[in-house]
Amino acid sequence: MSLPTLHIFSKPLSYYHDVFSASLLGEQDVLLLTRDACYDQAAWRKLSTNRTCMLSVCAQARGISAQDNIEPLSDQQWVLLVEQCHKTITW
Repeated sequence: MSLPTLHIFSKPLSYYHDVFSASLLGEQDVLLLTRDACYDQAAWRKLSTNRTCMLSVCAQARGISAQDNIEPLSDQQWVLLVEQCHKTITW
């Protein structure tokens, strides 16, 4: 079993139109939404069936909540996720 890659996004999906597509995701890879990417959680979730998380502190700062299919993470859970992944890519 290969370890997942953590893909960290801080902007809405449309910002990455020219550089990112779901074909770049491995089966076990994880998406983490931070900052303004939290506003576009529905589009990110539609893009892929991969595990998709959102930093709770970023959502709270923007006055939104994670949708049912988005996993909210505390800062401590984020650190654990980074430790569990083979590598991280910040887009």
